[in-house]
Amino acid sequence: MDTPLRLVLFDFDGTLCDSATTIIRLMQQACADCGLPIPDSQKIRGNIGHGVNHSALDYVDGNSEKAAVLADCYRSLSRAEYLSGNPPLDPLFDGASRVLQALSSAGYLTGIITNKSRTGLKSLIERHGLEPLLDVSLTADDCMVKPAPDMALEAMRQLGVDKEDTLLVGDTEIDAGCAANAGIGFIGVSWGYHSPDLLRERGAIAILESYAELPPLIQQHFSRPS
Repeated sequence: MDTPLRLVLFDFDGTLCDSATTIIRLMQQACADCGLPIPDSQKIRGNIGHGVNHSALDYVDGNSEKAAVLADCYRSLSRAEYLSGNPPLDPLFDGASRVLQALSSAGYLTGIITNKSRTGLKSLIERHGLEPLLDVSLTADDCMVKPAPDMALEAMRQLGVDKEDTLLVGDTEIDAGCAANAGIGFIGVSWGYHSPDLLRERGAIAILESYAELPPLIQQHFSRPS
């Protein structure tokens, strides 16, 4: 019997890429440009992964009109930076590129599902040389944002992979929610924007301390009796 296709999906911000510095700077600039109180860096950091629309509501006390203006301003600033001649190059977390290479070499399909914009993601994965290692990528411009299951389900649809043969690796309860809503397994990382304890509460089957732990963990997961 043929071995089924196996898919490992990754969140981007806080999971593969340490992009907090750029996100915090751009959101604080957007708030200033909109004449709004500037949230502190920890507040913004805690909202990374929720998507711009959700985060913007938090910074304007739930005023939907102000939130829409702020979200548009943030997106415009971000798009301009990533399309400029000197775009920010947020660093990858240690081992991120190596683990994608290892999984690809071992025959797994890999992909990114992120609440980030397509412009920012494309700029970063191209300059970090990740594009050849990815079989699919979906962003906030392509699907309903996480924790809705749409990105995970669309990635599986595009690649022809079943739920039981798919895992999501992420750093926030938003990723955990997406995995639960899509009916797939979830692995948390310890270095992201939400605590390991919270990720365990939200259903993580394991928490990574380093990317070196991921390939054997994936192999073990997919070798379990069905």
